[in-house]
Amino acid sequence: MRRDADGSLYASKAYERFATIILRSHHLVSLHETLEANVNPSDPSLDFSDLLRAAIVIAVAGMDAYFTDVFAERLVPFLKKKRATDSLTELLEKAGMDVAMALELLSMQRPFRRIRALVEAHLQRHVTQRSKAIDELFAVYGILNICKNAEKKLKRKTLLREIELLVQRRHAIVHDGDINGHNTLTDLSETWVRNRVFDVQKFVAATDEILRNQLL
Repeated sequence: MRRDADGSLYASKAYERFATIILRSHHLVSLHETLEANVNPSDPSLDFSDLLRAAIVIAVAGMDAYFTDVFAERLVPFLKKKRATDSLTELLEKAGMDVAMALELLSMQRPFRRIRALVEAHLQRHVTQRSKAIDELFAVYGILNICKNAEKKLKRKTLLREIELLVQRRHAIVHDGDINGHNTLTDLSETWVRNRVFDVQKFVAATDEILRNQLL
């Protein structure tokens, strides 16, 4: 576990990666604001609001990647310091950790690296965009209701609901092009998108702090 000069814990590598992704979302929202204020497109079909839709997709993707990345990042330290829970054992089995693999690990110089690689490959098929899926994943480490605890930490009673709405909008964009029943783009507010991107950033930051404190 990395610490800075005063002894406090650094953010996880997964969070550092997430920070670069969420920054792209912020930049897209800012670009939309600039273009809306300064450019009058000659083509009426040109709609700058697609920049906001891209910001939504990237923000949700960054959150999803963070949770699977940080789970894998914390796996080896957890195994080295604590007894594997029944649910973690089950997850390892689903990832391919059978008896034959366990015996093979005995002859490896870096068996934990192999275990992490197995889990990372398994989690590539695991979607962590919903609070239920996130809670179920980290319950494997014995951490219960991590999403609600992050919400409480931020003192935002509706935070999870706001993020859920963002995820729903992401699905409408990705699967249906955000087209409504009248075959036109669904209205999208720049302020709403900006606020939801900040919500995702704060939520992930709070979760990362919880994990730093509980998975020492």
